[in-house]
Amino acid sequence: MHWKSTITITPLACALLASMPLALEAGQTSSLVALPSQAAPALSTAQGELVDVDAKARTLQIRTATGAMDFSYDDDTKVTGAQKGVAGLATMAGTQLGIQYRKDGTVNHAVTIEVRAQAPRQ
Repeated sequence: MHWKSTITITPLACALLASMPLALEAGQTSSLVALPSQAAPALSTAQGELVDVDAKARTLQIRTATGAMDFSYDDDTKVTGAQKGVAGLATMAGTQLGIQYRKDGTVNHAVTIEVRAQAPRQ
C-alpha cells in the first residue's frame, strides 16, 4: 500500500513543479521563488584608444570610431591587462581598451576595463 501511494504522489509533484515556470511567465509570482524587484541594468560595450585618465575626478576618456566617450570609475571597476588597476592606465595613452559600462543617468560608469593592445613605445 505504501509503494502505490508514493507512485501516485510523484506524478502530482512533477506536474506542480513543471507548471511553476508557466505561472511565472504569465506574470504570477510563487512563494517558492524570490524574484528581484528590478533587473540589473544592462551593460554596454565600447572600445577605443585611451586619451586621458583623471585620477582626481576618477574619470577616463577614450576615442572610439564615432568620437570621444567619457567614463567614471570607482574601486569596484575591474581592470585587466594593466598593472596597478586604473592608476596604471594613466601612463598608457594611446592604448586600445575595451570597456563594459552601465548608464547611471547621463554618466557612463565603467564596470570592467580591458587593455586590448598597448600603444607602441616611442
